[in-house]
Amino acid sequence: MEAEDKITSVKMNNIKVNELNNFFIDMFELKDICDDFVELFKKEERYYSNEEKYNELLEEEAIMLDNIHNLTKGIKENYQNVVDAFYERRLHRMEARMLKAFSEVEKKPRKPKEEDN
Repeated sequence: MEAEDKITSVKMNNIKVNELNNFFIDMFELKDICDDFVELFKKEERYYSNEEKYNELLEEEAIMLDNIHNLTKGIKENYQNVVDAFYERRLHRMEARMLKAFSEVEKKPRKPKEEDN
């Protein structure tokens, strides 16, 4: 799914479309970097620990870790209001689910109390 598709599926009144677009673009970049990070781990398994290529992969993983940290830090700093809006949406959705479940429970007929004889 492209960033534009995600924007049309997400409804947030208090977030600008351009900001949401940039957020999703950065999130796709994060996904790509994480995929590359996982691939480095998979490549490690092809080499013995005493091989030069193995050590090069370890170094690349450390660099990739820094890249992931910098990108996620930037996303949190630049788009905190977007992240907060997603948390708020989640809370509203959970609350609506709970209210719906509660109203369903209230609708069910109750057994009459049995009197002690």
